[in-house]
Amino acid sequence: MRSRVDATVAAVAGITIVGFVLRLAVLLRPLGVIDRLFVPDDTYYTLTIARSIAHGHGPTVDGHTLTSGFQALLGFLMVPVYWLSNSPDTALRVDLALLVVVDTLTIVVLAWVAYRFAGRVAAVTAAALWAVSPVAVSMALGGLETSLAILGAMTLVAAWIWANDAPSTTRAAVTGVVAGLAVLARVDVAFLVVLLGALQLWRGPRRLLVPGSIAGAVVVAPWWIWCTVQFGTPVPTSGAAAHHLAPLPPFAREGLAQVAGAVAGGPFDVWRSLRQRLADHPVLGMLVFWVFVLALVALGVWWARRRTMPQLAVAALPIFAAGLLLFYAWFGVSFYFTRYLAPVACVVALIIAVAVERVWHARGSWRIPLSIATAAVLLLGVVAVVRATYRNLTDTSVAPSAFDSVTGYRAAAKTVVAIPPEGSVLGAYQSGAFGYFANGRLEVVNLDGVVNPDAADALRHDTTVEYMRDRGVHWLADFTLHIVEFAVKSKQQLHPPPAVRKVEGLPQFPPFPGYALAEITWPPTRGSGAG
Repeated sequence: MRSRVDATVAAVAGITIVGFVLRLAVLLRPLGVIDRLFVPDDTYYTLTIARSIAHGHGPTVDGHTLTSGFQALLGFLMVPVYWLSNSPDTALRVDLALLVVVDTLTIVVLAWVAYRFAGRVAAVTAAALWAVSPVAVSMALGGLETSLAILGAMTLVAAWIWANDAPSTTRAAVTGVVAGLAVLARVDVAFLVVLLGALQLWRGPRRLLVPGSIAGAVVVAPWWIWCTVQFGTPVPTSGAAAHHLAPLPPFAREGLAQVAGAVAGGPFDVWRSLRQRLADHPVLGMLVFWVFVLALVALGVWWARRRTMPQLAVAALPIFAAGLLLFYAWFGVSFYFTRYLAPVACVVALIIAVAVERVWHARGSWRIPLSIATAAVLLLGVVAVVRATYRNLTDTSVAPSAFDSVTGYRAAAKTVVAIPPEGSVLGAYQSGAFGYFANGRLEVVNLDGVVNPDAADALRHDTTVEYMRDRGVHWLADFTLHIVEFAVKSKQQLHPPPAVRKVEGLPQFPPFPGYALAEITWPPTRGSGAG
């Protein structure tokens, strides 16, 4: 038995090294290439907020307007970087390196959870799946909190198992701290915390919930209290703003189809052809969505049926995944589905690993067909992984997609922020990269409200034009559609309207067809002598 455990540890260690080397190889590519392949605009919001906190301005992207529109843990972890360096590119590289390490740790934690639940074959399989998962690699190199949230969720389950191995106040408190940090990593992990608490009440020593809850509350309380005092809610204000901008109504067939497409590839890849097919046939996509949800819930119930703590904690993961599918189908922000639902890919990796363990030990007439089916799934996965890994190591940009948030803002932002005179005020709906690379040269005002509660209120009341005037926005950078919309609305709402001059000769930055910069000249207000 000892030799088998040692062999499992050695196998997982080797797989972890392979996974780390793969991520490191992508990390060492030129920063502009990484930005075009993986980094969305929202990454720059978090980094700008971290820099603002480090410089003593609090959580803000423009130096004035406080915001809770980010996932706190990653922002806090990045603050010390800006004490040591004010270089935007250096800090971005550190952020990506941190998440590469975080995602590598997930390989180990996932393997341990799989081992405790199913056995050594499951542990090795789970580690291998996540080590080469294109979903895992792309989330780690995207610079956002997703990898940190996945590690937080898996570590929470591992800590819950550990606390129930030898129940004690100390272990419960440590688990509570892990739960608090996981929720700060991304607030939707709170659903997993609730599920684990319910399972503890059902089958585990209930006395562990008190010290665990106190420890978790101590971790999240300072941030949640501050958010509640400032904004009336502990939940990041970016959620309400993004939901207001959602292109899909809650639980629309099209939304269900796109959620199903976002998770259909599991840990192997986001298969665009499959996503497109489900999106083009929303009734089929809706049926696939509900099959996924019901299958995950049924599996969680099945796993919980005959188990007791500590292994029962793992049964919460499929139900947690189903909850994410339902929540984001309601949320409706389709261009964020890939990263919002990446934790589901990790849960699916665990499910596949457990299935491989069961097939490995299967007996009787079912062994051959189960083995063939499992081999077919893994073979398809290998093909997808090889293709995605080749793209990650060789491509210099990604093909435009209707399903994911746009990446590659760095080059556009660095060019645009150099055009207005220093000290100018520039507005943008997607303003993350502009604010980050302006780095004090310009004041950049967020207009979509995701990290600006005042702009969110203006959008809800259709007063964005007046808000821009009051903030002194004299430059607008965004897709041409937004500039045209501003010009039309300003003529309807202001008399006389401002003059809007499009800057000619601005280079186009794939994937930004139609990107533009405009100068705004406001008419003089009453009682003033200048515009």
